[in-house]
Amino acid sequence: MNRTTFLTAIFAALLLSACGPKAITVGSRPFPAERALFVDSSGRELAALPAAAEPVRLVMMDFPWCPACGDVWKSIREGTLAVPRGTVRIYRILFDREMLYFAGGTRESPPLSTSHPPGFEGPGGTGSSRVTTLAALPGAFRKEYRLTQGPVLLLLAADGTVARKWTGFSTSLTGELVSELRKRSPSPSPLPPGM
Repeated sequence: MNRTTFLTAIFAALLLSACGPKAITVGSRPFPAERALFVDSSGRELAALPAAAEPVRLVMMDFPWCPACGDVWKSIREGTLAVPRGTVRIYRILFDREMLYFAGGTRESPPLSTSHPPGFEGPGGTGSSRVTTLAALPGAFRKEYRLTQGPVLLLLAADGTVARKWTGFSTSLTGELVSELRKRSPSPSPLPPGM
């Protein structure tokens, strides 16, 4: 391979790597973005997650039609009980439209359920950790990030980079989450029952 061909190949690889959506990987900084990706409960568009006082932040990409998402929420609840209350802020990202496929074609539909996950605080509620629910703007979110399956759970480092990423559900999730949250907690709580 001559030098010109080699430099052309490098340039093409660099150009192509900058095109298209970014993957949300460990070490990446998924939020903020250059454009609005979310809508909060008041309808305000946001390019970043709202600020939170809690030192540990989890981001749950939640698909209400997804059975595994319910299992991940159970693991999150058990994991957050292992650290002092006020340690973890959970950002629940829902997509404001879901694509439904049927014999005659496709259509967009609002999420099947936007109710608060059981056992978690919303504004003024009670539970192990506070949850901030945001709706992802599907076009903008898909253009910014490559998300091919769910559920996706992110543990963010203090600087906003992804410290851990879990895709789907596994029986080891609760234990891994407890371990990660305890490492980042100011002071650990006793183990929840059954741990």
